[in-house]
Amino acid sequence: MNPGITPFPFGLFWTTRLPANSVYANPGAGSAVVEARNITVQDFGTFANALSGNPGVPAVVSFKVEWSGTDQRVSVKNAANGFAGEFTRGQAQMEWSATVGDYSFVSAPLSTSSSEFAELGTERNGSFFPRS
Repeated sequence: MNPGITPFPFGLFWTTRLPANSVYANPGAGSAVVEARNITVQDFGTFANALSGNPGVPAVVSFKVEWSGTDQRVSVKNAANGFAGEFTRGQAQMEWSATVGDYSFVSAPLSTSSSEFAELGTERNGSFFPRS
């Protein structure tokens, strides 16, 4: 399932704009929440169909992801590739649901979710990476 491909000049794929109040982030404290309700997407069934340009089946998804904790702080700088970042590693939990036609899918509640790896932070790359 994906929201489609944004036309030129952006060319972003599998992304969609969320309302500003859908995202809260405090990377230094290792906490963030992204929550979206009733986002319209297309269900293409397979990866090949998603890239084919053929229409998918209309679907709706909702999700909530919460990051928390500062188990480890990591600084990364790779001048050769123009990338730097400050990250906190902790935990993340997620719940998710989707409706496609007559079918509905629902994950277990957020409180029962766990993660093996979760990282939250800020990065600089491209024109935002200082070269001097």
